[in-house]
Amino acid sequence: MATGSISDLLWIVALIAGWLAISCLVGGWYAGAKFRTFLKAPLSEEVKHLTHVWEKRVNRWTALGLLTAGLSILCIIGWLVSERFVQ
Repeated sequence: MATGSISDLLWIVALIAGWLAISCLVGGWYAGAKFRTFLKAPLSEEVKHLTHVWEKRVNRWTALGLLTAGLSILCIIGWLVSERFVQ
C-alpha cells in the first residue's frame, strides 16, 4: 500500500516538473530573444545594463529548465522502478 502511494507521488512530481521545465525553457527562449534584441540596439548606458540583465536571465531560466527536466526524468525512472516492484 505504501509503495502505491510513493508511485503515485513520483508520477505527479514527474508531471509537474515536466510542465515547469517546459515553461522555464520558454522563459529562457524569450530572454534570449530580448538579449539578442538589445545586442542589435545602439550602445548606451541603459542598453549596456539591460544587455547584462537579460544575459543573466537567459542563463538562469535555461539552467532552471534543465534542472526541472532532469528532476522529471529521475521521477519517471523512480516511478517505473516502483511500478516494477509493486507487481
